[in-house]
Amino acid sequence: ASRSGADAEGARARARRTRGKARARDARRFRESTRKYEMTTRVAVIAARVARQGGATPSSSIRACASGRQAWATRGGLGMSGGQTWTANGAVASPAAQRRTGRQNATTTRALGERGKESRGERMAVKSSKSATHVSNLNAAATQELKHWSTTNEAERAERAATKVFCNRSLNMKRINAIGFDMDYTLAMYKPETFEMMSYSETKKKLVESYNYPRALLESFEFDPDYMVRGLVVDKKRGNVLKMDRHNYVKVAYHGFTALDTDERLATYCETSKRQSFDGPEFSALDTLFSMGEAYLFSQLVEAKDSGKHGEFFERKTFMQMYDEIRAAVDLCHRDGSLKHAVAENPSKYITKDADLVPLLKALRASGKQVFLLTNSLWDYTNVVMNYLIDDNVGDQKNLEWLNLFDVVVTGSAKPGFFANDSATIFEVDTATGLLHNTDNGAPLTPIGSVSDSTHKRALASGLRATGKGPARVYQGGSYTHLHAMLGIEIGSRLLYVGDHIYGDILRAKKEIDWRTMLVVPELAHEIDCLERMKEKPHALRRLRTLRDSLDDQVARHAWLAANAADPKANEEELERARQLSATARTAHREGMREYHKSFHYVWGQLMKAGSQNSRFAFQVERYACLYTSHVRNLWGYSPEKVFRAPADFSPHDLDTDYDFHDFDAAVLDDPSSMTS
Repeated sequence: ASRSGADAEGARARARRTRGKARARDARRFRESTRKYEMTTRVAVIAARVARQGGATPSSSIRACASGRQAWATRGGLGMSGGQTWTANGAVASPAAQRRTGRQNATTTRALGERGKESRGERMAVKSSKSATHVSNLNAAATQELKHWSTTNEAERAERAATKVFCNRSLNMKRINAIGFDMDYTLAMYKPETFEMMSYSETKKKLVESYNYPRALLESFEFDPDYMVRGLVVDKKRGNVLKMDRHNYVKVAYHGFTALDTDERLATYCETSKRQSFDGPEFSALDTLFSMGEAYLFSQLVEAKDSGKHGEFFERKTFMQMYDEIRAAVDLCHRDGSLKHAVAENPSKYITKDADLVPLLKALRASGKQVFLLTNSLWDYTNVVMNYLIDDNVGDQKNLEWLNLFDVVVTGSAKPGFFANDSATIFEVDTATGLLHNTDNGAPLTPIGSVSDSTHKRALASGLRATGKGPARVYQGGSYTHLHAMLGIEIGSRLLYVGDHIYGDILRAKKEIDWRTMLVVPELAHEIDCLERMKEKPHALRRLRTLRDSLDDQVARHAWLAANAADPKANEEELERARQLSATARTAHREGMREYHKSFHYVWGQLMKAGSQNSRFAFQVERYACLYTSHVRNLWGYSPEKVFRAPADFSPHDLDTDYDFHDFDAAVLDDPSSMTS
């Protein structure tokens, strides 16, 4: 019995050893297959990148990367014990071969620009596409688009600050179900030197033909597309153009092209008995790039009126009347089609085509988000612009293929009323004829005597819901309630809208229906470039301002001592010295700020600043735009599940306000102007 028991125990032990060997063999095979898969994936990814950078063919790139194959097949590099280099047949290479391989690997690593982190990111993107995620059902092309987000890292974005997306209010893209775009100056970027010039010229013609302005005078006017900037406010009553800070304090004011002196500016806008809001009928904000030409023309007419020429004509025209007639002339240019026809004939002359636009739209849809177009332009013009942007089609070449990039298209939306008017009527656009069809509050209707084919029946069944398959359905008019129904969205915060108009696209969408918003600010690229070139200047100016304030305090102190101390004469000398230093610091700071702002714009200075405060435009961007960037394509550099984090807020008492004051040489008190050099 004992012998049989021992035999049974021995059999069980042998069985355990056999199972252990089998598990070890299976684990070894799994590691080997995993190692081969990872090695192949890395080679393919690096080869593709080298091919894109150097123009080589994929096959030649793979051969170029073959020398680095052993580096990826080392035990240490694959998470295994030891550090031997394995050859292609699985044998351990000799020490000399390992040294040669190490030198080759180092050369290969340098040649690839030390892009290891990106390679790992791309490998993870490849592996994630194999997993059961929202990209598992995508085709290869869509998956390739998604890889772009994993290959753009934070270090690259920091080096190209102008291509970053900046965050004012934290936004988790995982919670966004639909992303919408405006068209004009968002997807379609117009060329100011051609499009705005054409708009300016057509407006002058309308003023002559419809409002009897002197032809010779207007023909003598020339347009400067760089003079006006966004964020300015036109005082229509006084003929002035203003730039304000976040507190609506007027920092810069021009009458025509003549700057108001300090006393007149303060007396008119700052030192008044009643605070002005600058948003009534007497004022007009330049919220969009379309407004630059009309504001410049208004300044020219103000100069002409003040010059006394054509007195008989201008004596019966007020500044406000002139501005209103300019606006009416601009509207007439849009209504008679003079601008649209010119763009339709030659889109490349007026619109900048962006090669990253199509990959962006494809990638967003591939990520599982719905994509829609919401524009004030009507269908005929929208079809012209989008055909050019997406497929480079012009004239008779136009087709409807671009609709496959969207789930819903809404034209003639009449923003900002679209965000507030719940009772607006919505029509469906017949994309073949451009005719409008009545709808039952957006859902399709079947007119008496019409033929109901299978497509029409499917549309009836789906109602307002966007199917996500095939080309988008096109509508005109309506309101946000219709759009929410089409997208199946009940909460406004689940939708991100990208536009360029701070009021028409961003402010009303945020305040009325709580959409998440992203503002496109093309001028931001130039702003960031200037900031990069003058990194040290703002710090020097802040230190000089702190010194100036400290010297002002010394002046007040010595003035009090000179008036109240027992020996006032001893303090009078210090008082005079403090006054001289304070005046020097004030002049140096004022001149330094003026030169600093001129480096951004020769008239209006930095777009996002007015003096040392944020500008009125920057305040609106911060308050109403969750995100902002210089170009819509910059969104392509971020994951569709990116969590944008807003920077921490600071109050004045949170900061060490004395730091700048103590951070300068005391000798500068004798020459405060040296701080700005």
